[in-house]
Amino acid sequence: MLLNAAIQKIVNSFSKDDLFDSHTIINEIVRNPEFHELYLKDFPENCSVNQYHGQIAKMIGNLPNIQSFGKKIKSHTIYGDITENELWQKMD
Repeated sequence: MLLNAAIQKIVNSFSKDDLFDSHTIINEIVRNPEFHELYLKDFPENCSVNQYHGQIAKMIGNLPNIQSFGKKIKSHTIYGDITENELWQKMD
């Protein structure tokens, strides 16, 4: 399984119209042993954690079954910091 497929699998577990942000997905990836290995394996060299998480957010944004909710949300990073992120909505 590729990281992109893991992200899609997580999103597919949500119900239609559910709202989420990239921290929701990243926290699930890090928490789940099946996905965590993919996260580590795909971590690019010479890339910060913030840059990598930005890449993951772009993967989320490119999924066919979600769209931007048009708002930002503040949520916790994997380090417990609160930052602002795009709010996504599952469409199917």
